[in-house]
Amino acid sequence: MVTVFLKINYVFLAPWVILNLPPSALAQQSILVTAAVAILGIAGMSLGNRTAIFAASGSLLLLIVWGKVAGDIYGVRGPDSALLLFQFMLVIFLMEASATVLTFDSTIKRLEGKNDDISSLARTHVMKWERVQLFSLGRLTLASFGLSLGLLILGSLVSVSANQIAFSGILVVASVVAIFVLLTYRREPEQSRRSAN
Repeated sequence: MVTVFLKINYVFLAPWVILNLPPSALAQQSILVTAAVAILGIAGMSLGNRTAIFAASGSLLLLIVWGKVAGDIYGVRGPDSALLLFQFMLVIFLMEASATVLTFDSTIKRLEGKNDDISSLARTHVMKWERVQLFSLGRLTLASFGLSLGLLILGSLVSVSANQIAFSGILVVASVVAIFVLLTYRREPEQSRRSAN
């Protein structure tokens, strides 16, 4: 069930993210952009193309950031910061979970038609690996979201003067980069080696 949802997640994710943005941020072309990103994501999942998946997810991440910037530029009230943070984390989670599903599918396809003991054992290890990967990724995403939300609340309670804005901005960018690296760092080879043992 989870695997099936991950294969079609862009059908739900792209409209939710893009249609929440101010229409002026996308020159009133929200539907067209939504369709393009959703098609790219679904094509990537159907064809097993990681580049297309990363392009679709990267586009959504850029659109989330652009929506906040455009809201400030055009003076339009954009989505709540906590919602933007949640969307950002969810896009990264689904991108990595989709890559895990593609790895799982390609490995299972290689084992199709093989009913010997070694193939059955390998199939069991791959299924266990997928569950562990998705569970670990989910825990890491929730922990990152909680930490980021806590920092967001703390930042709203502390007043920042004009000369500290640049410093605060650098800290925010550094935090986002650190979270992005943590969530996208691959441990697949290590996990696979452990499974083989």
